[in-house]
Amino acid sequence: MSDISEQYLNDVMSNVATALEIKQWSFSKASFKSVAQNYFGLIIPTVLRGKVNEKNVRFSIVLKLAPTDERYRVSGAVTVMFAREIFVYSKLLNKYQEIQKNYPLSCCYVIPKCYYVNLDYCKEVVAMQNMCEEGYKPYVNSMFLDLPHITLALKSLAKFHALSFILEERASEVFEEAKKCCIPLTEKSNKRYINILTDRLIKALEKFENTPYIALLETLKQKCVQFIEMAVNSVRNLCLCHGDMWKENLLFQYEDSKPVSACIIDYQTTRICSPAFDVLYLIVSSTTTVLRKDYFKRLLDIYYQTFDDTLSQSNLNSNDIYSEEMFQHDLQIVSPACLIVANTAVWLSSGLQQEGHVRSKIILRTDEEKMEAVRNYTNIIANIIDDLTNYGYLEIVS
Repeated sequence: MSDISEQYLNDVMSNVATALEIKQWSFSKASFKSVAQNYFGLIIPTVLRGKVNEKNVRFSIVLKLAPTDERYRVSGAVTVMFAREIFVYSKLLNKYQEIQKNYPLSCCYVIPKCYYVNLDYCKEVVAMQNMCEEGYKPYVNSMFLDLPHITLALKSLAKFHALSFILEERASEVFEEAKKCCIPLTEKSNKRYINILTDRLIKALEKFENTPYIALLETLKQKCVQFIEMAVNSVRNLCLCHGDMWKENLLFQYEDSKPVSACIIDYQTTRICSPAFDVLYLIVSSTTTVLRKDYFKRLLDIYYQTFDDTLSQSNLNSNDIYSEEMFQHDLQIVSPACLIVANTAVWLSSGLQQEGHVRSKIILRTDEEKMEAVRNYTNIIANIIDDLTNYGYLEIVS
């Protein structure tokens, strides 16, 4: 997907400069060797300089570019993802910013500025504020978040969910538009992804052969569509959820080496769903079983208290909208779907997906590396299954 020419990049930056009304502009970027690549496009950091009203200005910008090669667009999934993310950055988050304008700064959801978007096919672009300039950076110390980081992540997620409910109450026309763009995950809306989830369950059955987990994984495979759709059809309430809420889609700001703020990124999978799905998926995909054993209930309390506090900022009562009892009910309903999606994510992040358009970033070259990757994958998934079972969340599977 790294087929972005210098001319194409220059044209994009010209459009960004025009949108920001910058004259006599120039830009610099990282070399292509250090350009970050995600699974569905390119991410390129740039610095744009020039003049506005004869004053020198400087903007640190991250470009998110869709693949320009149509070979990556055959399924249509990338087109839908970029349309969704462009809507979120250019309209939804701007509306959330308006809602928050009278909030105390400590209560606000962190939102990068959006400078420019383009929805043209094979030319999709989002140009947004580079949050690294504000001190935000990914957590790279471990494959999993520690307690201070997961606490901030859950607080940020709670604010994101609360803003959806506030939007529905205060700007219903925008919420209705969002519902049309950010449709739920069902077999009808994204059969290809459902097929991928099922395929990874088949692969899980191979890796877990002759273990106590086979019966549960077989049921998940057979009823994959049912469990995924229950996260929408069988829950007490719905809102705009992130859809892929895990460690890799979070940035953290630090003071004295301690995390003090979190910024959620990558809204390509934003969709109508149960808030409980985002919460449970974040916890099981981004924390260790040791941390969950000690802090699981506390993490749920942190999320819900922040959710309640954010609604209160807009004079809304969480008991009328999404009570703690409703939240606890939905955690049990969405648990199988969280496990199914986590299985696919852990398979990918462990390096086990070596073919197809979406491949693991880790390249496994030796048999020893492959065996270690399988051990890592099976340990993580087994721990998630054991923990969800202990919470009583997988009774619905049997």
